[in-house]
Amino acid sequence: MTTIGPFWTPRSEDELRTAVAGNLLVEDHYRDLKRTVDPGRSANKKIACDIAAFALDGGTIIIGVDEGDLAKGTSPSLSPVELKGLPERIESIATTAVHEPVRIATTVIVADGQPGHGYLLVHIPQSPRAPHMVDGRYYGRGNVENRVLPHEEVLRWHQLRLAGQKDVLAETRSALEGLGPRKGRDSIVVILAEPLGAPDDLLVPLIESNAWQRPVLDLMQAVARPEHRECSPNLVDAHGFGRRANGVAITTGMYNGRRWEGDGGAAEIAFHENGTLLLASERPVFTAQFQNVNPRPPDTEVVFESLIINHTDLLIRLAAVVGQQYGFTGTWRFGLIITGLRGARSYTRSAHRHGPEGEPYTADNYERATGATLLDLTDRPRAVVKSLLATLLRGLGAYREQEFTD
Repeated sequence: MTTIGPFWTPRSEDELRTAVAGNLLVEDHYRDLKRTVDPGRSANKKIACDIAAFALDGGTIIIGVDEGDLAKGTSPSLSPVELKGLPERIESIATTAVHEPVRIATTVIVADGQPGHGYLLVHIPQSPRAPHMVDGRYYGRGNVENRVLPHEEVLRWHQLRLAGQKDVLAETRSALEGLGPRKGRDSIVVILAEPLGAPDDLLVPLIESNAWQRPVLDLMQAVARPEHRECSPNLVDAHGFGRRANGVAITTGMYNGRRWEGDGGAAEIAFHENGTLLLASERPVFTAQFQNVNPRPPDTEVVFESLIINHTDLLIRLAAVVGQQYGFTGTWRFGLIITGLRGARSYTRSAHRHGPEGEPYTADNYERATGATLLDLTDRPRAVVKSLLATLLRGLGAYREQEFTD
């Protein structure tokens, strides 16, 4: 039987009616149909199990469509439900009855001639934190039904998640090495954003254009926030461009063929053909001089937390816009590496106290990896920033929760 695509998203009752009439709307690995959602805890648990199961590979629950019974010769049919409070109920289930909570999105379609009634599409993206648990059991999706995952499969999923984090960090290290020779201070921040499962040619339409600079500038301006301009190097207002072996880059502080001169002014964001984004910047660590303090303290190596936070926030928001504009709705994974940290102190604390403050950082480098759905990137980007940088800031004694409020 011919069916519609796994992530088909109707926008009207007519689209639903056409799909049902053509026998195109059926339950499968990526889609579940529900005539209604009953009240009560038992129904809530069933929805929670659906959400946890779909979070492995992504999927959609369509409420207001009776799935029918092929064995009895009945086909799916439209059955509009009361919509009041339903989206909020489903979202509450996703965040309170599923562990870890799952980010979902809902789409309401109002039925013709039936005010207050219609259909609810519940979109569950593939979760970077899967598998997810309901009442002590992990769930996955079979061909058309949910299934409880055995212990061995749960372990395998956790091992795959850890392997993915190691992989993206290995790719970030490789990207760091691929930047080429760098003069002066060996301190740099590199952030890699990789769209998992994206086609290898995701950004080829951008890169092969003779006027690729314009859409790159448009992408940068689409995500620009005032704080992105507060630190130097400033990538939001960058106006340098260059081609790279696997893509193109927008740059600042790189002139006449020069790249990494070690003076703290160079940074770039590269757009790779496969959709990977790479931000690299000098000056995560610099020498602070406290000339207006008497007696003047010695020059101090400091970690420029604001620069690191703002660069990370910029790339996360850029990944969201790239995903939206180029049709990638899946999961992203991020790797972050900062070098040259040992012995440096918190700039935030030092500037506040007008002199060296806090204990020196005790490791050469900092590395972190995380994953995020497109919903995370668009709705809660600062939470993704937090997952990448909170450990570093705690190590510096400079962690502030308000830094991560969207």
